[in-house]
Amino acid sequence: MSAERSAALVPDALRAAAQERRLGARKGLAQNEPKHFPWGAVLPLGVLGVFLGWLALSYAIEDQREQGAWYHSLPLLILAAIPLGFVGFFLLAWLFLPRPPQVWVAWYEHGVLRHIDRGETQAYTWDEIASITRQDIKVTNGVTSATTHRLTIKPEQGAGIVVGDEFSGMVPFAEGLGEAFSRARVPQDAARLEAGERIDFGVVDINISGVGQGSRRIGWREVERIDVKQGRVEIRRRGDRKPWMTLAAPGFPNLSVFLTLADALRRQHES
Repeated sequence: MSAERSAALVPDALRAAAQERRLGARKGLAQNEPKHFPWGAVLPLGVLGVFLGWLALSYAIEDQREQGAWYHSLPLLILAAIPLGFVGFFLLAWLFLPRPPQVWVAWYEHGVLRHIDRGETQAYTWDEIASITRQDIKVTNGVTSATTHRLTIKPEQGAGIVVGDEFSGMVPFAEGLGEAFSRARVPQDAARLEAGERIDFGVVDINISGVGQGSRRIGWREVERIDVKQGRVEIRRRGDRKPWMTLAAPGFPNLSVFLTLADALRRQHES
């Protein structure tokens, strides 16, 4: 039922752009959740303010009639104004402060598409995407911990697409998209390597003979393995106890593609 409801909410512009670019069947969808007015917090304050105001006015009228001193109820009037002031502040902020628009991001058999409500639609095939980067960062305050997630899709040309925790189903969406991009990208990059090209992955690059960073390089025969653990990419050389090179996994562009190609080249040079 939820899948049917989600499909029904997909705007026609998204479907039209996917058909125009021939992206194939839709495989994953994430959409942000624009904030709604906080009625649950504001309404009780408003009711409290109205009640206190009514009570204060009743006392003020009674005091004025009996003693000619309505201002005896002034403290209660001030007390009533406090919750009503908060309600007014929330209403003005909601009416006049800008709010993020509804955004849909979807990935298909052959690419990615983003649509902004009453705005632009971006569509890129896998060939038009330069890199896909994930940043999953665990934040600990000493007592509790939480992990923030961020996916950045950088095209060869045009504006990038960013999907964060404000999007529903962000983690499975990012995993599925990353796997699909890797399947499409690995054969292309493997052919480039065979043709003698060097492929950059941020601060590190690979070619048919080895992996390295600038002038610091290591041949595939020397690479024992490449691990990803605790947010780090570790390149280990045979015989060394410590990693030959350590890189941050969050923000590593096309990490899955890098690991697949590196493992294939390492195995190739073992035989």
